[in-house]
Amino acid sequence: MRGIGPHRLAGMAAPMAVWALHFVLVYSLAGLGCEEGWHLRPAAGLSLLKWALLLSTVFALALVGWLGMGAWRSARASAAPADALQRRHRFMARATTILSVLAAIAIVFTATPAAMLPSCT
Repeated sequence: MRGIGPHRLAGMAAPMAVWALHFVLVYSLAGLGCEEGWHLRPAAGLSLLKWALLLSTVFALALVGWLGMGAWRSARASAAPADALQRRHRFMARATTILSVLAAIAIVFTATPAAMLPSCT
């Protein structure tokens, strides 16, 4: 098992890191978009600012979903852990799956005000 996966600490923290980056990106885009007038430029029924926020949210949710599915598959692959290392890998994969669900909820909560409230005042 190589790289960053659900059995490593960096892999376990990855879903929450995606949420944190999305949080910073959404609020930075909102400020930048208001300053640059993106909220006044319509594109396909929405403003350019709303599109930027929507696309960043969809990308973050897809990435967290991918991380969560990989962790879920890893947890299911080790059905009957025999030694301490396998038990730790299974635990970390399950924790990564749970953190992925929590990160997805947090991303939706972060994006909801940006989607429902007026872009700029």
